[in-house]
Amino acid sequence: MDFKQYLINRQSLLNKGKKIGEVSAKQYNNRLENLKRKGIYNGEERLTESTVEQINDLYADKTNEYERTINYYIEFRHYLRNH
Repeated sequence: MDFKQYLINRQSLLNKGKKIGEVSAKQYNNRLENLKRKGIYNGEERLTESTVEQINDLYADKTNEYERTINYYIEFRHYLRNH
């Protein structure tokens, strides 16, 4: 299962949160790829203050979608390790 599929199926897998559609899952995946490509997120196990500062310096993150993206990805990695 890749990150996009996890997001689409997250509600049924974890029995929490709201349903994420295919378009939104693709947007989350694109955000994650951009954060990795720019060296802002490098697979850390938690969202750091430094990462948040870098996000805020580069993006208009008014709804915290970049922070949420990283948190979803960390959640995804934990899910893979435990299942």
